[in-house]
Amino acid sequence: MTDTPPAGPVTRRAFGLWLGRAACTAALGGTALRVLLAPKEEGDGAPAAPRHGWQIDPSKCVFCDACASACVRTPSAAKALNDQRLCSNCVVCYGHITNLKAPSDRIDEQPKVCPLDAVARIRHSGGLDGYYLYDIDAAKCNGCAKCARECNRYGSKSMFMVIRPDLCLGCSDCAIARACPEGAVRRVPLDSVATLRPDHPAPNPIAPAGANRKPSP
Repeated sequence: MTDTPPAGPVTRRAFGLWLGRAACTAALGGTALRVLLAPKEEGDGAPAAPRHGWQIDPSKCVFCDACASACVRTPSAAKALNDQRLCSNCVVCYGHITNLKAPSDRIDEQPKVCPLDAVARIRHSGGLDGYYLYDIDAAKCNGCAKCARECNRYGSKSMFMVIRPDLCLGCSDCAIARACPEGAVRRVPLDSVATLRPDHPAPNPIAPAGANRKPSP
């Protein structure tokens, strides 16, 4: 196959054949180049490079507002979570309202701990004095940690802070890590990000009915 036009007088048919061959040569060369330069996938003999992200060590977190104010994203990629397996399902939640002496039928009218009203109170079972779930709306949460701070000061410590891998930009130098006063933010392999708490490896957003209640004696 030649890449130069035929010598001598060129008929229209001869020139067309040469042009077609040249186009095929270019196409095959481009395909080969893409194959050679394509990134290696897992399973083709080259191990995939580990992906890393940033996460908050719950044993060091002091629930300041650095997560909300320092993140390069607005709102912050840091969010509060409530582990339903640790939550006591109280009628009045420390991380939900500020007036803990409010009557059961007036709780939803009380001033909220979260300035953005991101903590949702959901009746789980029973009447007004039954069991409640407290779920944190990630779309509203700005990472201020106020709910987690109150829960950890006075409650069951079921609320805590995480950096959402699906929201984090994966900066090589995390602004939250630099601003954290306790050095609680560290870079970890993303496959370990699910292990957020040593006592409960994977937080459960909303437990099935009765899943976190002990059977009555």
